[in-house]
Amino acid sequence: MPTKKKMIKGNTVKEVATEMSVDGIVNSTKPPVKSGIRRIPWKHIILLVILIAGLLLWKFKSAFVVAVVNGQPISRWQLESDLVNKFGSQELDNLINERLILAAARQKGVFVTNNEIDDRIKQVETRLNGQISLADALKAQGMTMDDFKKQIEIQISIDRLFDNEATISAKEIDDYVASNEAAYKDATDPAQVKQDAQTALKQQKVADLFNTWFSNVRKNAQIQKFL
Repeated sequence: MPTKKKMIKGNTVKEVATEMSVDGIVNSTKPPVKSGIRRIPWKHIILLVILIAGLLLWKFKSAFVVAVVNGQPISRWQLESDLVNKFGSQELDNLINERLILAAARQKGVFVTNNEIDDRIKQVETRLNGQISLADALKAQGMTMDDFKKQIEIQISIDRLFDNEATISAKEIDDYVASNEAAYKDATDPAQVKQDAQTALKQQKVADLFNTWFSNVRKNAQIQKFL
């Protein structure tokens, strides 16, 4: 009696094996599915980075090079190093003194408002009488407006610290006018002469009081320099 071939879902084992082999071959020969994102070659990325860096260096070149002399660059580091060596110690002392003055004044409850600073600036502009602009005057002295405002804040603080102590008597005013008679020989307003004398005397007395006071402030301050 003849044997019957074993059936697997209607197919012989050989047919199934053949179909599996064909499927494997077909699947293995299918090209890989390409991604929708296109990769940029590395050399293009490097060129782009170099281009951006070059543009930034050109735009902010003054941050690195301050001058070029016959093709030889002078770097900002060279300039700053030279300035620090020549003026660094003096400028550092000025910054320390400013900080000490304002801190000590604030400890005594003396705070200067922006309105007070603006009013003092207007007074200065009035005294210039249009002969030169404040901006040009500051530029000639190598100062910025921020520098000037800081100086005004310090001066107002000093004035308020010693205003009550810096009293001027009538005798001091008369003696001052007499000793500076030549300066007032063409004056026509005696009241204005006395007012000018009082202002000058008060400024001098405030300066004397400040120098004594600040000498003690500086002596008692804890200062560490690393320059």
